[in-house]
Amino acid sequence: MNSNPAVTLLPYDILHDLFILCTKDAIQSGDFYLPVVLSHVSSSWRFTALTMPVLWSSIYTSSPNSEPAHQRSAAYFERSQGTNVNVWVRVPQAPNLDASDPEFALLARNAHRIVTLGLLCADMDQMPTLLGCLQVAMPALQLLRVVVRSRATEFTLRLTPGGSTLPAIPFRLPAIDGGIQWSNWSAAGLTHLSLNGLTRKARPSMESLWHMLDSCKATLQTFEFKGWAPSWTAGNSVLTPVDLPMLRYLELFWMDDISALAGLISAPDLRCLVLTDGMVITNPYSSEDDPEDFSDCNVSRLLRYLGPCCRGLEDLTLNGVHNCSRSDVDRFFATMSACESIVLCAVDGAVMDALFQPECRFRLPSDVVLPRLRYLSVTDTIPSDLGRFLLRHKSLDVAPLQSVYLTAEQVAEAYHPTRSFLGAILDMCVDDGLRVSSSQRLLQ
Repeated sequence: MNSNPAVTLLPYDILHDLFILCTKDAIQSGDFYLPVVLSHVSSSWRFTALTMPVLWSSIYTSSPNSEPAHQRSAAYFERSQGTNVNVWVRVPQAPNLDASDPEFALLARNAHRIVTLGLLCADMDQMPTLLGCLQVAMPALQLLRVVVRSRATEFTLRLTPGGSTLPAIPFRLPAIDGGIQWSNWSAAGLTHLSLNGLTRKARPSMESLWHMLDSCKATLQTFEFKGWAPSWTAGNSVLTPVDLPMLRYLELFWMDDISALAGLISAPDLRCLVLTDGMVITNPYSSEDDPEDFSDCNVSRLLRYLGPCCRGLEDLTLNGVHNCSRSDVDRFFATMSACESIVLCAVDGAVMDALFQPECRFRLPSDVVLPRLRYLSVTDTIPSDLGRFLLRHKSLDVAPLQSVYLTAEQVAEAYHPTRSFLGAILDMCVDDGLRVSSSQRLLQ
């Protein structure tokens, strides 16, 4: 990209500030692609970019030998100037992996700075050889991510925290089939744990997951579990909840009864909770699936287990949650006096009624109104119920709602020429500063 003559006439300090202004959002979000591209606009912007090591902290390597790719990754390591880096190793379909590859030598020289290591492979069979090329300690490593574009039938991934290779690893393990010996995984020092896309063969046992959570109970901040519920070994061990004082984010996505997993978790300072019923939100069936493998989750028990964790909850998202009793939902909502954001998508009537029709349970409004609620997004609700909720919330001595998100259909119905009850209430709230938005337009 050639320099623009008009740009080069500006003083350096102004050009520097313009570059920072143009790239501020991208840098804050960790997306450095745009700033690097813009660094070619002018020599001044190029110089500014070269003095910002963070822009060069996301490094993609490629093996086997590729001289241009090696020069690029070497330049990124040099420009990052000793700061921590995130490295992704991309392995071609048919690699000839060799530990003497310059890329691996480059990784070894900078291993002490790697905080995120991503291994991107075409097939799981490549993983043993790839790990064999990475026999180097990475003391700063915080996240190992394994991404396999095809599914293997058998593989055991062994990592020894504190040993000579890859110590103390927070890890993600997406879409890996069968043969995983979970007893070989230790999670000491773990801060983020994401077990996503695990099939029935690959899922850990409840006992293995308990030991994993127990080993990182002092450090775990984020826990995601998406897929088939952990299995029980013979005898159904009695497991006590693991105290996770640092856990702030919990996401559960289930295809069967995952409620027992929630019983393992005690997180008194949880801030964000996302619950998704995969049987409702996605279509899990295929020609290879046995319908008998799928079962409903005991959502009432799930909510009872999670209720004590939600006293300080700030953000709640429920997707497709159904088959729960009204009384359990009432008790669940009653714990969330600190909640500021609620997102409900395709939930059943018990959840809707607990939020929008609490008077049906003969309770005082103060028992059910969320005093700190700022943001609300609800699909499939009856317009009159939403209108009554907004009116009741507005009339009480609680913090005012700041933002409401509606679907395009809800907006069309509320602002139909016949003017519904909801439309009148929305106009009143908008006049008081409420921000109402939808997928099609922003009303204020």
